[in-house]
Amino acid sequence: MRARLLRGVAVVVLAVVVALPGTATPVRATGADSIKKVGEIAFNLFLEARSGNLTEQQIIQALQQFVAVVGEAQNEILTHLDAVAAAPWVGAAQHAILEIPSLPHLGEDPLQDYALEVALHARQAKSVFNAVQSDSEADHLGFAIYSLYAVGLEARVAAGIGTSTYLPDYRAAMQAIVNRLEPRCVPSEGDMDWHPSIYHVVYTCSTPRGPRTFQDYQVDGDWREGPWTEATLKTAAGAGTSWVLARDTLQRMNDGGM
Repeated sequence: MRARLLRGVAVVVLAVVVALPGTATPVRATGADSIKKVGEIAFNLFLEARSGNLTEQQIIQALQQFVAVVGEAQNEILTHLDAVAAAPWVGAAQHAILEIPSLPHLGEDPLQDYALEVALHARQAKSVFNAVQSDSEADHLGFAIYSLYAVGLEARVAAGIGTSTYLPDYRAAMQAIVNRLEPRCVPSEGDMDWHPSIYHVVYTCSTPRGPRTFQDYQVDGDWREGPWTEATLKTAAGAGTSWVLARDTLQRMNDGGM
């Protein structure tokens, strides 16, 4: 009964959102931030739905936000999919993203079919992640995987489909992105080390977008830059990559007891 009610509310709400695109529009974001919001909204709705305490108005608000943020991120998501090497599933995944505004016109069964199809596209993307040769392409694929799993989660909640088999695969996909694209930072002596009152260290960090460098130095014991920690170095080096999005998703899953 609960699942059927949620499905009915989802279809009605999405129809309202399409008819009133200015409703509940979130703050605009660009690049990785816009894609990050897609995952955050989907995950928030899942957690609220799992509690079983959602009112219809809360469901409406969450779904309005989701449709809006997908619209904000659509071009960015499609750009990352375009950058992935040609594969049969890429076109289908692009179609699934473009079809999100059509969800209000679907009946209960087609809505469930859409949720299952998006899950398939996400798993197909995940299955080739470790096989791509360059980390740059893996980063583009990481954004696609992140987006597809988030859309799949939202669609499953809207369609009233369970997530017990979906979430472990979702987690495994995010972990694969983190394992491969996590920045690795190596310290080296800085050029200012010749002076006895100056301590200088340079960190060179590998990222899918090429090396990034950061420095720590202090003069007479006072830090002018830094000090960096391992965590803050990785966050700075990995900014704007799919690694950050996957890392944050794993943290949300851990915080949610999943």
